[in-house]
Amino acid sequence: MNSINELLENSARKYPHKSAIIFDDLRISFDDLLKKTEFLSNLIQEKISTGNVISILCENSPFFVISYFSVLKSGCIAHIIPPSISDFNLKEQIKETNPEMILSTRSFEQKLNRTHLNKKTFFVENSIFSKVNSNDFCGNCFNETASIIFTSGTTSKPKGVELTHKNVLTATSNIVEMIDLQPNDIEINSLSLSHSFGLGCLHATFMQGGTSLIFKNTINLKEILKNAKHENATGFVGVPVIFYQILNSFPDLFSSISSIRYLLTNTAPMKKESILEVIDLFPKANFYTYYGLTEASRSTFLLFNKNKNKLKSVGKTAPGVEIKILDNDGKVISNNTMGEIFIKGDNVIKNYWNNPQADQSIDDGWLQTGDLGYFDSDNFLFLKSRKDDLINVGGEKFTSEEVELIIKEIPEISDVAVIGISNDIFGQLPVAFVVTNKETTATQIINHCSKKMERYKIPHKIFFLDALPKTDSGKIKRNALKSNFVQ
Repeated sequence: MNSINELLENSARKYPHKSAIIFDDLRISFDDLLKKTEFLSNLIQEKISTGNVISILCENSPFFVISYFSVLKSGCIAHIIPPSISDFNLKEQIKETNPEMILSTRSFEQKLNRTHLNKKTFFVENSIFSKVNSNDFCGNCFNETASIIFTSGTTSKPKGVELTHKNVLTATSNIVEMIDLQPNDIEINSLSLSHSFGLGCLHATFMQGGTSLIFKNTINLKEILKNAKHENATGFVGVPVIFYQILNSFPDLFSSISSIRYLLTNTAPMKKESILEVIDLFPKANFYTYYGLTEASRSTFLLFNKNKNKLKSVGKTAPGVEIKILDNDGKVISNNTMGEIFIKGDNVIKNYWNNPQADQSIDDGWLQTGDLGYFDSDNFLFLKSRKDDLINVGGEKFTSEEVELIIKEIPEISDVAVIGISNDIFGQLPVAFVVTNKETTATQIINHCSKKMERYKIPHKIFFLDALPKTDSGKIKRNALKSNFVQ
């Protein structure tokens, strides 16, 4: 398999009448989905030359899936824009990618108008498919670069990640192999398809000819779970916060979906007690997590059920992937010693989009991730934090996660982020931002920390928030905390 298009084409050939996507009351078969993408691809090829960028701004919907595969079939590059993007970031991404066309829906018309971008917008709506059977498909085109997805920018300016077909298909094959996806799987995908986690799950489901239930958003989790039960879903994928919300509000409804055989989470460490609770609710199902970046998707996998003594790990290296841990001098370090994580494999990008400075983090195929971690003696990878998240108090260095895990032990704390702020005397001091589900005080938090950690690690200040600023994928925007909350 050489192109992402083949995921859809092969399944349409094998399972033409099977539902590829279920969205609200709409069911689209693989054959119908293929015809719609071929039709839109024809329209694109009449207007845009192979190798040009086409931006896609669309919420989770069949239109997103049709637009995405149509762009790839036309031999163009899909610039995938998160629907929650700010006007400022939308302008920045459009400037950097310089698309020949923007595919969107009418719901984003005002946002696009506000940006005052001189770009042709094609609105994808049901009406354009009224003559879907009247045109013969003019054929697939190919471009090595498949898509551009911008990083979440949790600690720095977002970078355009240039993904090739090989990058995506390698990661897709690893998902299928590690989770053992089957053609009869029906997956509840509660993720944004504009993010590599959600889109990666869709790729894997299509590779096997399974069915993907997608949703506009996750506001109504109860309805999502009802749909899962009604459709006899076999898989459920979601970020940790989705699992937390379900466990807090709908554990009985969740566990009543007896058809579930696998669950998958990612993007942030999950609480040990929540992992065990999910396993208890689904004793016959496998619960997985993985480690990866947009630049190097699905680099490790961990099956929680069989590794209960490794629940803080992100698993072992995926097939065809190499990982090494280096010290500050660039030397490989031994197990159980923390250093920076480097990744190499066909899932790793060759370069960023028009960003020579960022390209310096890729050398001889090795991606310098900026993540800190270590391998234990059993070759399980443990992720500690971003290199940027290291806090240095008077020469004493520690990670944000180290403090966050201690604070999370307090039952009243539902979410927490710790960052280092500048200090004239010590260089930096840690501060904590917490979200509570019950009344608690800064004194209680400080007292708990003082029993569990060294004095220099104890947060200098505690800020109480209603919610932490996060990306679409659930990652904490630490740069936003620094700029918006710290005086």
